[in-house]
Amino acid sequence: MEIRRRFKNGILLLLIMVCSACAAVPMKEKPVIFWPKPPDPPRISFVDTWRKPADIGLKPSWFKRVVHFIFGEEKTPYVLRPSGVAVDGEGGVYVADTGLQVVHYFDEKNHAYHQLYQITRDQRLQNPIGVAVDAAGQLYVSDTDLNRVFVFNKDKEMVGVIGNDEKAERVSGLALDPLRERLYVVDTMGHQVLVYSLKGEFQETIGKRGVAPGTFNFPTYATVDADGALYVADSLNFRIQVFSPEGKFQSQVGSLGRQLGEFSRPKGVAVDAEKNIYVVDSLYDTVQVFNASGELLIHFGKTGVEPGTFWLPAGIAVDQAGQIYIADGYNKRVQVFRLLKKEEIPSG
Repeated sequence: MEIRRRFKNGILLLLIMVCSACAAVPMKEKPVIFWPKPPDPPRISFVDTWRKPADIGLKPSWFKRVVHFIFGEEKTPYVLRPSGVAVDGEGGVYVADTGLQVVHYFDEKNHAYHQLYQITRDQRLQNPIGVAVDAAGQLYVSDTDLNRVFVFNKDKEMVGVIGNDEKAERVSGLALDPLRERLYVVDTMGHQVLVYSLKGEFQETIGKRGVAPGTFNFPTYATVDADGALYVADSLNFRIQVFSPEGKFQSQVGSLGRQLGEFSRPKGVAVDAEKNIYVVDSLYDTVQVFNASGELLIHFGKTGVEPGTFWLPAGIAVDQAGQIYIADGYNKRVQVFRLLKKEEIPSG
């Protein structure tokens, strides 16, 4: 009886110690950074950096805290080499991580986090690159090593495979048109974009290798705007190409060069509700924003490890609220920015 009483008292003491330690968790300081610099009015603001679940306010349960205190900390999930980024309609952000071989899910609003990586009982993702989410909340993940696109339902179960017809040489970025229920799969080594239905039925091929309009040279990422237009990062042609929903070439943005409005290695591309085009340049470590006519509006970021700087960034996504999510590859993080509305622009 005495031993049992001492054991209970010991556990109670440990609980008090753990809860006391957790009560004084310091708040993460976020620097205030705007672009462009004065005297121009700010248009882009830095919001946050995500490396682990705690960065979105997620804390372990009290039981896990006790177990960690007694037996030692278990390995904390973290971002290692982010590539593609996608947002769903409920505030969730999916991040393909080629280094950790998983897809991270961050939901800051509901303080939720999980990972997806299991394909079958005996197989997992190898090199996830692109991610896209449909209207039903299903997640599409391209794996460049397995050369397939895997489909996961909202319960994180793998429910389908797209691309087992071997039409692609090496898949990479994904884009999804929810209105027409189309999935665009960028085939980097095949210098083309493959079009599938969301049921996995092959529909057509866009492009071939070349330098003329409508052709590609190692394309990487893609996105679709609200009207169904397709934007493809034609990386080694140093441009973004725009296609109609029918797959016809419409226009291009950018060219090779060192000046603003030009590219060295365009990768991630996203379009916001105003049809502004966001382009990540992975070698210049910057993001350039163009209007629908291809005119440069603003650029932000530079090479570095501090907040608001980049080191080989890759994918990008923009949600309906104007939040911008960028996979900052070699800095092992996702950075969050915001396009300021007129009423949000600081005065003075």
